[in-house]
Amino acid sequence: MNLRNIIIAAAGTLAITACDLDEKFYSSVTPDTFFTQPENTYAVLSRPFTHWKWYLGNDRWYLQELTTDEMACPAQGKDFYNNGEYVRLHEFTWAPTDRFIVNTYEGTTGGIARALEAYDDLSKVDYGKLGMSEADRYDQLSQLNAIIAWFYMRGLDYFGGMPIYKSNNDPVVGRSTDKETFNHIEQLLKEAIPKLKQKKALGASEDGYISQAAAATMLAELYFNAESYIKEDHYSECAKLCQDIIAGVYGPYQLDSKWSGPFCFDNDKSPEAIWNVPSQNAKLEFNWYYRYFYHTNSPKYFNTTFPASIYNGFGLSPSREDAKTPYTDSDFKLGKPYSKFNDKDLRKQPYEYKGDGKYKGMFLVGDQINPTTGEKTLGNRSHSGQLVSFVDYVNADGKGSTMLNGEENSMIRLVKLPIPDNNDLTRLWDPDFPAIRLTEVYYMLAECKWRAGDKAAAAQLINTVRKRNFTNGVDPDPVPDNFDVYRLADEWMVEFLGEGRRRTDLIRLGLFTTENWWTHKATNDDNKKRFPIPSIDIQANPLLEQNPGYDGK
Repeated sequence: MNLRNIIIAAAGTLAITACDLDEKFYSSVTPDTFFTQPENTYAVLSRPFTHWKWYLGNDRWYLQELTTDEMACPAQGKDFYNNGEYVRLHEFTWAPTDRFIVNTYEGTTGGIARALEAYDDLSKVDYGKLGMSEADRYDQLSQLNAIIAWFYMRGLDYFGGMPIYKSNNDPVVGRSTDKETFNHIEQLLKEAIPKLKQKKALGASEDGYISQAAAATMLAELYFNAESYIKEDHYSECAKLCQDIIAGVYGPYQLDSKWSGPFCFDNDKSPEAIWNVPSQNAKLEFNWYYRYFYHTNSPKYFNTTFPASIYNGFGLSPSREDAKTPYTDSDFKLGKPYSKFNDKDLRKQPYEYKGDGKYKGMFLVGDQINPTTGEKTLGNRSHSGQLVSFVDYVNADGKGSTMLNGEENSMIRLVKLPIPDNNDLTRLWDPDFPAIRLTEVYYMLAECKWRAGDKAAAAQLINTVRKRNFTNGVDPDPVPDNFDVYRLADEWMVEFLGEGRRRTDLIRLGLFTTENWWTHKATNDDNKKRFPIPSIDIQANPLLEQNPGYDGK
């Protein structure tokens, strides 16, 4: 059953069973009383997946993006200061009480708990009585093991060693070591992969559940970041998995021929989609992403009836000090994302919806006038009544570019997932969010080869992807055969801009705490590679030990 339809299916199940007018009372819901048809198993299977959909947005994204050279959320007068929480992310001065960290830790453990509960329920089901096969049983239970591993890997990434539970009935425990957590994730994925189902056909719709290729990519990700997680080199294991995924060992996938393919309105059918968060108009909408990037009046530019509130918060980290002064490598090498896109890159064009699901460009930049209707986006704060023109700097009063000196037109805005106009409003929110796509596998393999000294092969892999971003595949600035870590960091940035992974990449590349970027000074503090365990969770479970650097010692 398709995850995007699970809520509808569950509602349909209730409607069908409601036709039986004979009263039947139960003291509790048990497998015999609930699992009466195959749809019931998918209703239970979907529990941790709906949590996963929530988890990939909001606070987790903030921790991955707003702590880096890629994105920023400067204060705009009284807006977005929020007691300094965005400044603390930017300056690495976060605390164990900060809500983004609290919500992420509890969201991680909550995802594990939901998956363990679903596993316990489904492990007791007689699939044969429901007309389901043993392959169906293995697949569902293995999906739960895989998503448990995924949540543990997120926990390892954000916090280090996590408390390991194998059942929600286990007694409360303290934190396992980084290595024990790593081994637990590895074991879960290795056991799950051969029992999971493969995608059957190239371009078949990605439905949100975990395929064999998705779990194999998770394992590759674990090995890829092992040096960060446990100080062990597992790049060769990562490379082998990547090669096999590209070769089709885990199912048929290939790079999309268009840069927009993995993000468009029908991106569930992109040949490179490995694991997508399903989204559809009026059903399971993945919409938080849009609300924070655009101006309150950006619906005029999009010519769309934008639902709910728009907060005008996040944008690309600036490439310029002011209108006349671009930053150079002598200022800092990382970041400056908009300037890192070649001017001939098709993605660098201003976003324009062309109708019938077609669009061009990936940014809101310059004067915000709809190219079709001529409607203008007018300011309502510092530029009240004036045309909003998004600029690649943050310098409201001309006295300096800082996190406290933003205004409503500061920063270029990202349109990673397209927005239709009013003529196609029923397509709003149709693009899925790509959690894993084949391009990541190409880039992981490229970095593995780069680390092994085969930089020419690494460049070739990245350039294979890059060429789709240019007219007729002619790339004016391909990655050279002998490229350095800064070019590698730039390639990860421009390809995966805004996809919620930048912090992890910078840590792995050894740049997170040692480099400067816009208004951020290197901390040279390895403790900042992990976030603190929230104070409230240590109070609830005194067995938890705080991460170094956050315990006041």
